[in-house]
Order: sequence, then structure tokens, then C-alpha cells
Amino acid sequence: ACARARVFPKPRATMLSCRAAGSTRVLPATLPFVGEAVEALRREKVIAIPTDTIYGVAASACSVIGIERLYDAKQRSREVPMAVCVGDAADVSKYADVAHLNPKLLEELLPGPVTLLLRRKTLTEGCDLSPGLNPGLGLLGIRVPDSEFIRHVSRGFGKAIALTSANQSGTPSTLSVEEFENLWDKCEVVFDGGRIGLDASRSGSTIVNLSVPGEFSIARPGTTCDTICETLERYGIKKKQP
Repeated sequence: ACARARVFPKPRATMLSCRAAGSTRVLPATLPFVGEAVEALRREKVIAIPTDTIYGVAASACSVIGIERLYDAKQRSREVPMAVCVGDAADVSKYADVAHLNPKLLEELLPGPVTLLLRRKTLTEGCDLSPGLNPGLGLLGIRVPDSEFIRHVSRGFGKAIALTSANQSGTPSTLSVEEFENLWDKCEVVFDGGRIGLDASRSGSTIVNLSVPGEFSIARPGTTCDTICETLERYGIKKKQP
């Protein structure tokens, strides 16, 4: 049943309903529909999903087919890397090297509006990311959005999810499902969490490079960038000088 529910991530309460647009279903981004998202990811499909900053489109990060479908949906060059999403800070170490970082730092930063650039683990280290995800790159962008719905989806799926903004390359990021209707036909399901924020900047997450012990650099400033920098410096990590 589709009824009034608390939606995530923390938008104002909204009456969301199940509906269809062509062959694409639009469902509320509420916990009863987590299983729908997990099943679509297992079938190597693309879904649209709200995060804590902007809307994203997502697919299995461990599926060559899923990655290809995601690039096709975005009309994005295969040379432009994609980040991955996991459900909890403890999951980051499955895919990236965090041996040089204080675990308490990761717990303080995540979940939150930050993407960490870290050395990507290899297949021999037990990392099962698809070889089609950012081939040839040694660094991996990884995040845990502060959104209950996508975190439950990540936990239920049990593997990393490739995640990128729900807009065609070169166009503004989106804060509601209506803003990316041109992508709906590329998605198996669109999950509607209402409008994200009231005065959101559309800047997305802050991307911070933490791959070098003892230093950090900001690859892209985004939401709460200053607070993230202050947190890193509090843990003795210095900003890299130009």
C-alpha cells in the first residue's frame, strides 16, 4: 500500500504515491520499498534514488552490465570516474585502503555529505568491484550518504553500489524526481523522496583525497566543506599545500 510516510533523507513530509511513467515505476523512497531497490540492483538494473545532497542514479558496482547501463543513462564518457556507495563506515575497508586512517575519523565523517578518495583495493585483496568501474584508476571515491533509505538499500544489497548524480552530463544536479524526468526511461525504478532540502546548493558531496597518509586535498568543494576540513585537521591531517 502506498500511504503517507516519513521519507528520507529528511525532506519535509510529503504525500508520495506509487505511479508509473511509461515502463518505469515511481515508488516512495520509504523503508517498505527497500526490497524493490535491492531486487533491481541484483538484476543489474539502474535505479534513481535520493541521497543526503542531491538525487542519484545507481547500479551494482560489481556488475559490468550495471556499470554500462549507468554510463548509458548518464550519457557520460567512460573516462569520467564514478564513486561507490556503501551502507556503513565499516564497509569502506572492503573496497579501499584505510589502514592509515583513524577508525574514529571515518565514524565521524560517515555517514555524511563527503566522498573519500582512497586507494582502491585489488581483486587479490578481496575486492569484488567490477573491472568496468573506473578501469586503470588507482583511486576510488567512496561514500556513505546520510540517508536512511539508500543506506538500507546498500545493506540489503550487500555489495557496493555505483552512484552518480541523476542528471545528464553537463546539466545541473537535481533535487526532485521531476527535475530528471528525461532519465526515467533509463531506470527500472525511480524512488521519490520528495524535494531534498529547502535551499540546497546542488553542489553535491565534498570530495576529499585521503590517499596519502597525514595529508588531504579537496578535489571538489561541496556541502559542509569547511566543517570537513576542520574535522580532518582535528585528527592531525594537514591540508596539502599547492
